[in-house]
Amino acid sequence: MSSPLRCFTFVLGCGATIAPLGDHFHVACGVTRYLTDFGPIWFGNSPLWFVLLVAPFMAGLALLQGGVTRARGPAPDALVFASPLWVAALYLTTSFFPWRDGITLDVVMIVAAILTWLVLDRRLAGLVFGIGVAIVATGAEWGLVQLNVFEYLPGNDALGGVAPWLLPLYLSASVCVGAVGRRMLVSRRAV
Repeated sequence: MSSPLRCFTFVLGCGATIAPLGDHFHVACGVTRYLTDFGPIWFGNSPLWFVLLVAPFMAGLALLQGGVTRARGPAPDALVFASPLWVAALYLTTSFFPWRDGITLDVVMIVAAILTWLVLDRRLAGLVFGIGVAIVATGAEWGLVQLNVFEYLPGNDALGGVAPWLLPLYLSASVCVGAVGRRMLVSRRAV
């Protein structure tokens, strides 16, 4: 069994890499725009405070899910530990997807979230937890938009000022960090 510190450090490192990369391309591709100059820039167009908000949140979710779950998911180790790359790919998809009109990107992200859950988790508790995380995290972004910290630009703001695809993106991220947390913190004998 791995230690909680190793789990936290692994997910924190993944989050500290993926968050500023995805955030940078959101700004560079015209998905979002920062309205404040609060704090130093971490990578490209992504401020340090964003990384300090997202990476520990995801690492804490991994510990929480790994700590309260008694069983590992169905995916092999290689797929579980590669799942942060999947989150990065989904995050970048929200920047580079060519068909932004209508709901095409939203549907792609919903399908990706369902597939992520089917491959890495398949538990109702994991789905419910992921939906809760998606609602809370999207609500937090909505709050930051209301505080004029940043904004989603037109075409990306159809959910009360934030992007509708945020919900399935956060659901996918929650499922992935949950799978990592369970794999690192649940004994192989518990399977």
